[in-house]
Amino acid sequence: MSDPSPALICVDDGDRRGAVRKALEELGYAPETASGAAEAADRLRKVAYQVVVVDEAYDGATALDHAVLKALNTMPMSIRRYMFVTLLAADVKTLDNATAFARSVNAVVNTSDVAQLATLLRRAVAENDAFYRVFREVLQASGKR
Repeated sequence: MSDPSPALICVDDGDRRGAVRKALEELGYAPETASGAAEAADRLRKVAYQVVVVDEAYDGATALDHAVLKALNTMPMSIRRYMFVTLLAADVKTLDNATAFARSVNAVVNTSDVAQLATLLRRAVAENDAFYRVFREVLQASGKR
């Protein structure tokens, strides 16, 4: 049996962080938490996370000034396309693709829906994998992954 895939949790609220950890473990990931945005950005450069869950207000961030999202947006697309990024926010409609696209993440989840995160992530990650399957196969065939 292979080791579980790594996942990064960037959530300050203890109850919400616990719910995210539980959902990721239920899906077979090995969740890690960062102590703040600087550590999270550093880990993103060093570890090939399969899933990253980021709270919009993580480490005092705002929608317009978010160090973790900035770090993700500067990653090469060949690496970023293998990572599934979920943004938790109070002002979004869960799994709204237009909002996710506008915020440069794979999925958005309203903070009130965190209890259903395992179900939501299972569906969203499967859809994302299906969408990028050919892209990933081309990268692999060309030796870029």
